[in-house]
Amino acid sequence: MLFRTHTTGIHYTDEIVEWVVLRKTRGETETLREGSAPIPQDFLEQEPTPLFPAEVLASIHKNFRGVVTVSLPSSKLLMRVLELPSTDPDEISGMVALQMDQISPFPADQLCVSYELLKESENHSRVLAVVTPRTSVDELGDLFKTQKVYIRSLDAEIMAWWSLLIVNAEVPKGRVILILKEHTEFSLIVVDDGVPVCFRSLELFHDFTNEAVQHEIVEEIRYTLLSLEAEYGHRQHNSIEFWSEAEIPQTLIDLLGTEFTGQINLHDLGTVPSLAEGLALRSAERKTHHVELVPREWIELQRLKRFMRIASIASIAIMTIWLAVISITGTVFAIRTAAFHRVQKEAAKYSEPARAAQAAREEMLSLEKYADHSRSALECLFKITEALPNGVKISSFTYTKGKAVRLSGSGGNSDSIYDYFQKLGALEIFEGVENSRIIENSRFSITANLPKPKTEDQP
Repeated sequence: MLFRTHTTGIHYTDEIVEWVVLRKTRGETETLREGSAPIPQDFLEQEPTPLFPAEVLASIHKNFRGVVTVSLPSSKLLMRVLELPSTDPDEISGMVALQMDQISPFPADQLCVSYELLKESENHSRVLAVVTPRTSVDELGDLFKTQKVYIRSLDAEIMAWWSLLIVNAEVPKGRVILILKEHTEFSLIVVDDGVPVCFRSLELFHDFTNEAVQHEIVEEIRYTLLSLEAEYGHRQHNSIEFWSEAEIPQTLIDLLGTEFTGQINLHDLGTVPSLAEGLALRSAERKTHHVELVPREWIELQRLKRFMRIASIASIAIMTIWLAVISITGTVFAIRTAAFHRVQKEAAKYSEPARAAQAAREEMLSLEKYADHSRSALECLFKITEALPNGVKISSFTYTKGKAVRLSGSGGNSDSIYDYFQKLGALEIFEGVENSRIIENSRFSITANLPKPKTEDQP
């Protein structure tokens, strides 16, 4: 789980591009950085005017972090509030696509369709369905890509304003007509008890200082209210809430007061946070049923690029570690090889004297072996003869230097012969006797082992 996430909201007017970066932690959302940049002087003079002044991004994109969210104005959207007999997201998505396909002038495969849940009851949903041509989405995405900025979320500008108003301003009860006038947004929202029932763009009537345009605005409001009566029944509106950054002509106010009942309240749109902040907040607090016009393949492509970037970094890191291990192993091997060659040279230097010393030692041990008379043949014969019991005679005596003495003889009875075997085994001159046996007519044979001669490794 991530403990903090970042979102960037970007919005432009006919004067500036504004941006806000928010950081969301477990407990709160804070503004990390924000700013604005003027658009090029000749931008609005281009025919046709691009959807966004992408060249401005070159100087500010280094400030962006996390999910980049951009908005489309209502003039680029087809919007309908739909009452649907379901609360299942899959069913709602299918019904929205079907109904918007019926009223859209473009084929379904050339559209980006989304919706946002406005109200939900047990088996009923009120949603705002939003459609825009895929060409507009691709154009906006391509403009950002020219500056190496990739849009991750594409929102409806009117919904960002609505989200800001319900958080930062009080919407009166009952039926309320909300009019929003900003640089790129001129829209109408009809609200019943805090829940929108209609969104409509008034962009065609942007120059509301013209008296003819003012009458068209009033006529559009009247038409909208009549269409709502057919679906929701007649309901008297309580007030008209006019939010604008520019001064509202008095003639328009008087005309609205003449045509509609209820109070007209004027509000400064500059008193609420910027639309860029509203976009970032909606992205940071995104819900399941939220307007999202970014094509799915964009997100998959960005995920693939991010995966490839991570995989490339990991591969480079693994290769670097592998090369370091190989380098260290080679160095250790070279050091050990050099040490081995030094030892070989030292061994070669002392090998001849060592072999000579070894030969001398072996010669000395050989001389000691043959010069030792403590277990000579005469000494062994003397001890054997000394231990002879009465009546026992030795007929054969075989002596092998450093190994054994083999005897054979006869006489006496078997008891005296066995007694003789025990005496031989007890003599210190021998290490033991073996192959002792008595044959018929009291003949016997026995082998008495001599101690093994000392080797050069024995003390």
